[in-house]
Amino acid sequence: MNKINFYRISFLALVSIVLLSTGTAVFAQQAPIVNAGPDLYLSSGQTVTLQGSATNYGGYNLYYYWTCNGGILSTPNTAQPTYTAPYVYNNQTSYTCTLTVSDTYGRSGSDSIIVYVNSSSSNNSNVQTNSATNISTYQATLNGYTSGTNYNNYTTYVWFQWGTGTGYGNETAHQLMNYAGSFSQVINNLSQNTTYHFRAVSQQNNGNVVYGQDMTFYTSGNGNYNYGNGVLTVNKKVINLSSGNLNWQPSVNANPGDILSFVITLQANGQDIHNIFVRDILPTNLVYADNLTVNSDMYYSGDPQSGINVGTLPAGQIYVIAYQARVSPATSMAYGTSILSNEVTVSSSEASTQTASASVIINNSLVQGATVIPTGTTNNPVTDSFLLPMALILLGSWFYFSGDIYRFADWLGTKID
Repeated sequence: MNKINFYRISFLALVSIVLLSTGTAVFAQQAPIVNAGPDLYLSSGQTVTLQGSATNYGGYNLYYYWTCNGGILSTPNTAQPTYTAPYVYNNQTSYTCTLTVSDTYGRSGSDSIIVYVNSSSSNNSNVQTNSATNISTYQATLNGYTSGTNYNNYTTYVWFQWGTGTGYGNETAHQLMNYAGSFSQVINNLSQNTTYHFRAVSQQNNGNVVYGQDMTFYTSGNGNYNYGNGVLTVNKKVINLSSGNLNWQPSVNANPGDILSFVITLQANGQDIHNIFVRDILPTNLVYADNLTVNSDMYYSGDPQSGINVGTLPAGQIYVIAYQARVSPATSMAYGTSILSNEVTVSSSEASTQTASASVIINNSLVQGATVIPTGTTNNPVTDSFLLPMALILLGSWFYFSGDIYRFADWLGTKID
């Protein structure tokens, strides 16, 4: 089967699924897909809101339950409870928090995060990782910050661990740091077009080791392309799947707990655009809910909040990137109306850095004292499913692989303009 026929058949099959208004049975046997959120780096006694969520394809009610082997949870039977870190007096200590979500029929799923808690002792040094700078093909500058002190004759050393994964495998020279402030080190001999992970590390001569959060950067290409003044057009729109309004818009209204889908379109004008890096950081009260796709790839790896590289975009063609997000529950938001703006930043080898944004207008009408436990679903198996926006994306991919990219661009314009 050739590629064109494969995508046509896949598209027709997918549209058949999403158009079934009574399609509950399709997903009836699937357990909830659970996301406990990102790992956390906290100070002793610090309070945060855990970013748990779940996707339910069966349309059933969901029941949340958190457990942590350290710290205090305010209400463990909600998706996003308040967590207070314990007090740690020696080294940085890690704890595990697990979110388990079950549905009406007892099917369940779970996911865990690691909570790193820094010591509260004045004899210990806290450290944080900052974004990398001066990134080129083969080198980058890693940056960090430490609150290191020299109380009681303690000496603080700082350095970075880095590599192509979270196992790192490399570290920089240990740098003496007897004061609070920023520090930087340059790493060399990197590979082109590669994502690197890194984190800052601090240690005192009493043996206490503290780790900063993991961050990433992406190296550029080798310069063999005929780079010029390329133009990359970036557009971003959003739909509210929970409301049933499936028209892409620059701004939508939403209620606490609603499921949203964001779409980012990239079009190369005039020449190929290489090394396209897309980063989309969600504002507070919008929680990333996965289902990341790039064109027809429904299982695209990576997290747009950390940044993804989508490679080369040929001249005149379009990439369509989509993912889902969920509005936080009413209990974690201020009463009334708030506007959340979500901006994507896109960089590349040829074009200047581009940005585009979409906004969500939240109406939180929760009455004081009322209790609302959002399920993150609308009990409508069509709008709850990520397959509906995926059908639009797969349709675009079908046009792309059939060679009719301009027809797709015209069609897409009617959907997101």
